[in-house]
Amino acid sequence: MKTFKTLAVIAAAWLGSTAVLAATVPVGTSITGQVSGASTTLVGLDDGSNVTKLSDGFGDIEFLTGDFAVGLDFFSSGLLQVWNNSGDTGLPGSYTFTFSFAGLSPSLSSFVGLDLSGINGGDVTLKLIDDHSISLTLNNLSFTDSFGSFTAQLGAAAAVPEPGTLALLGAGLGALALRRSRRAAA
Repeated sequence: MKTFKTLAVIAAAWLGSTAVLAATVPVGTSITGQVSGASTTLVGLDDGSNVTKLSDGFGDIEFLTGDFAVGLDFFSSGLLQVWNNSGDTGLPGSYTFTFSFAGLSPSLSSFVGLDLSGINGGDVTLKLIDDHSISLTLNNLSFTDSFGSFTAQLGAAAAVPEPGTLALLGAGLGALALRRSRRAAA
């Protein structure tokens, strides 16, 4: 009985830990971005196109607008840091960004502001478009200082173990229970 309980606790802990350890956006994920409004060009810093791969290093900004006024830095934890790169506290005009994450698993479930204390005027709109895409609109922002920033957070749906993993775990626990019942009968 003690062995069976120990294995059940270990299995439950293992299944629970897989969701906790997974990154929201794994390093190397391809991100495709588009921008409209004050700038119509978005440059991914991998090769100059509008597609880049997540690098997850501090200061490794994934995208810059064509006018160099906005930098966007994604992290595997789901954090998005948006930088005012204009050199002035004001960021006039409107910028609407859309980002799609290729092959993202698990799916995105939320996109919310995290720390907007670096902004003292204007509007920021965050929207989850679907399970692999987000939208971000900046409208006439005023930052608390030159080259200021703010952060937002992507959330992912809880990871669900594959059916084969659960079946194998169930079969193993069933075999242990059968063995235990045979020993108890003998």
